[in-house]
Amino acid sequence: MAKRRGKPPRIPQLGNHGLDDALHEYATSWSSPEPQGLEALRRATWTQTVKPQMLCDELQGRLVAMMSHMIRPQRVLELGTFTGYATACWAEGLSEDGAVDTVDVNDELHGIQSTHWEQLGITHRIRRHVGKALEVLQSGVLFQEDSRPLDVIFVDADKEHQRTYVDWAVGHMRDGGWIVVDNVLWWGEVLRVVDGTSQDPYATRIHELNEYMKGHPELDNVVLPLRDGLHVARRKPRG
Repeated sequence: MAKRRGKPPRIPQLGNHGLDDALHEYATSWSSPEPQGLEALRRATWTQTVKPQMLCDELQGRLVAMMSHMIRPQRVLELGTFTGYATACWAEGLSEDGAVDTVDVNDELHGIQSTHWEQLGITHRIRRHVGKALEVLQSGVLFQEDSRPLDVIFVDADKEHQRTYVDWAVGHMRDGGWIVVDNVLWWGEVLRVVDGTSQDPYATRIHELNEYMKGHPELDNVVLPLRDGLHVARRKPRG
């Protein structure tokens, strides 16, 4: 059976905002495979959830894990947990005393998360927070038990407050820390926003975020056209 990568049909006439299927399969085939534990979590997500397409695909997951290994973070903050796949990828490269704080309003997926995090042996590395991302950020709870600044902030939550999340991240992460925002191409609809043929509110908001991050004086940025797009930004040193 062919693997399901969680990718909706490409919007016609928008051009190749990412990899076409053949190149994607080639890149996936010649990249290190996802660990078996993550493969099991992917299978559980597709069979046990209503919107499994929210899951990142193997190639994106391997990129996230590779970034984690390169950064060796002490603290990762993830906004938007879903079934915990990306959470596990970020946990792969943590420093010896590193941890992932992950935030999601939905507690109905805790069973899937806990089962597979335990099988992967990373439960002790993860601190789960239940609630709306903005409220959790404003509550100060993230620094009550751990006062260390954040090394990575992965934004995969609601699109309404993405700019607020980025601004919060700039103020709460270490110099040289990383902000990674998912779904910044909206399956190509941002192209129609740019050429004036679309007023889709989500795509408009996402394009405005990309524009804001590019022009932010405290960030260096790059937009990667992998799957639905990742916006990666480095926080410049203060002062």
